[in-house]
Amino acid sequence: MTRHGTLAYYLAAWVIGCFIVSLLVWVIAVASGQPPRAATLLEMYFFALVFGAPDALLFAFVLRRIMRWWGTHALWLWLVAGAGVGFALIMLLAEANTAWINWNAPVTGAIHFFLEALLAAPSALRYGGLWQVPIEGAAMAAVLCLVDRAFNPAAGVSGAAAPPDATHARV
Repeated sequence: MTRHGTLAYYLAAWVIGCFIVSLLVWVIAVASGQPPRAATLLEMYFFALVFGAPDALLFAFVLRRIMRWWGTHALWLWLVAGAGVGFALIMLLAEANTAWINWNAPVTGAIHFFLEALLAAPSALRYGGLWQVPIEGAAMAAVLCLVDRAFNPAAGVSGAAAPPDATHARV
């Protein structure tokens, strides 16, 4: 496995986080009168996985650093921090997208592709309604708290993992 459950943590951020976002967008669409088709949810989830990956991973990274700095696995703190970090990141990246569009820089290649991928989802969420972003951030943070707690049950302020026991001894 990876050190301190890093692979599980970031995979959960990507797969579950993008599902939470697409599920909430789908529920909002159904509540506004669209037919509740599973195919629509799966289509939204596919596009969330593709375009939301960089943002979900950035969110997970920032959230993990903040919570390791605080040195806590208290679920309610992760919920509050997730809502705040999610909202702040979406606002920051959406403003960066507006600046990127207005700048019309002659950037091409991999950098252009990365910036487009990073800034597409926050812009879509911004125009879809910002009220849902703290809810999505808190839900993602709850899942990430549980994953981080499972791999680092005694993480302290420094972020160090619990001492290894005999069952995880290296051969």
